[in-house]
Amino acid sequence: MAIDAQTFANLSPAKKILLVLVAVVLVFGLYWQLGYKKKAKTIDRLRSDLSNKQAKLNENEAIARNLPRFKEEVQKLNQQLGKVVQELPNKREIPDLLEMISNLGALNGLEVIYIKPQNDIDQGFYAEVPIAIKVKGGYHEVGLFLDALSRLPRIINISDITMGNAKEDERSGVIVLDISALATTYRYVEKGG
Repeated sequence: MAIDAQTFANLSPAKKILLVLVAVVLVFGLYWQLGYKKKAKTIDRLRSDLSNKQAKLNENEAIARNLPRFKEEVQKLNQQLGKVVQELPNKREIPDLLEMISNLGALNGLEVIYIKPQNDIDQGFYAEVPIAIKVKGGYHEVGLFLDALSRLPRIINISDITMGNAKEDERSGVIVLDISALATTYRYVEKGG
């Protein structure tokens, strides 16, 4: 059924409005289906991408604003690492450390029977270096020796302390004990070593 201008003019006003509304809805429906629907999805996807990129940009700008503070923090952490590594002797420094322990024992009135390093225990970037110690001396001298060890710039943990075989020294009248302990120090494991 074709509608020409004469037929349209003869229609009642309500039918004319209805016909115009149907034509408008049909045009907008076709526009929606053929053009806008696909573009609306593209627009939504692009808005989502824009939102994500804006969030990333804001995050990067915040990092850029704090970059001097981050660099300062990294520098402080590197200094702290340097100090900690100094407290962990490397393999070449272990003999000096053993001599230092022996000298501290003698300086604090102990007779050093032996100081024997045991096999290292690898822990990744550091290794535990257990050292068996056996000395003779008085109880107070042992306390002074342990105090002197605690003041060394190196980390040294003392464990498994046993004291026994108490005898009175005939010359000084002091009770002398046989003391054995396990001193554990740590060394820095260099890469490839």
